[in-house]
Amino acid sequence: MSAGQIHDLGYKRYVGSRRAMGTRWRVIMRHQITSAWAGWWRFKLWLIAALLTTTSVSAVLYFMHDRAFKMLGGIGGQVVKFADGLVPLSAMFYCKVGFIVSLTISATVVAGDLQSGAFTFYFARSVRPVDYVIGKLAGLAVLLAVIMAAGPLVLAGVRLGLSENLDELIGLLPILAKELAVGAIGTLIYTAIPLGFSALSTSRRYALAIWAAYYVMIGSMASGLAIVTTPALAAIDLPASLQAISLYLFDQQFPGRRANVPISAALISVFGHTAAAIAAVVWRVRRAQQTGVGGSS
Repeated sequence: MSAGQIHDLGYKRYVGSRRAMGTRWRVIMRHQITSAWAGWWRFKLWLIAALLTTTSVSAVLYFMHDRAFKMLGGIGGQVVKFADGLVPLSAMFYCKVGFIVSLTISATVVAGDLQSGAFTFYFARSVRPVDYVIGKLAGLAVLLAVIMAAGPLVLAGVRLGLSENLDELIGLLPILAKELAVGAIGTLIYTAIPLGFSALSTSRRYALAIWAAYYVMIGSMASGLAIVTTPALAAIDLPASLQAISLYLFDQQFPGRRANVPISAALISVFGHTAAAIAAVVWRVRRAQQTGVGGSS
């Protein structure tokens, strides 16, 4: 009998550079940004819509900045310049675009990875659940910040450019920090919360439907019930909470039911939704890893 022989089939051990474990979330972040940027309808089209919104509102600011109106109805209404009243509300102009981007990208991330078997790729390369969660959140945050934070910040810069003198310019400088804070909260809303809804189902369609129904139907119902019950109930409507936070930071009020949302309820709603969403993503990813979706089975 001839002795057994082992033939080299071309296998060669990996001799390339190795990344530290703590940097693997960056690879997931870059992959998320790259995949969202591919094609037109997922992100590029809505980025153009945000740019058009910024251009349009900037033109309105330029031609009507010196007009004044009352922020509150009645005799005791607060009279302010049109530009000073428009800037606190500028984040609201981007909420619709942010919601559409959450539908095309954020609300299907985890469900899509489960449905396509992408977790086999992630966990086979020793990616930890925390790496996945941080990477996805960071990638989505970069995309949404371009819409929810950059746009209002540009409008705040336009308002500064319309200052009549140096003293007014210096006095208006804090609006940059205020708009940055509002933009960061808006980015958080349309990044983390729909990502959490994407973890509630293993089907992309169901995850998308759940998020859309909650955002549109539940939010509208809460705002309607708040009229006859308590204004704090309207904080469930996420755009209402964002507007309440913005008006509070700028120390202004505006007629309408959304202006009645208490600031405490708005903050609890935003950060409560965010915490629950991140917890849902962590739970889903850990479950996928422990049940063998990660390719070890």
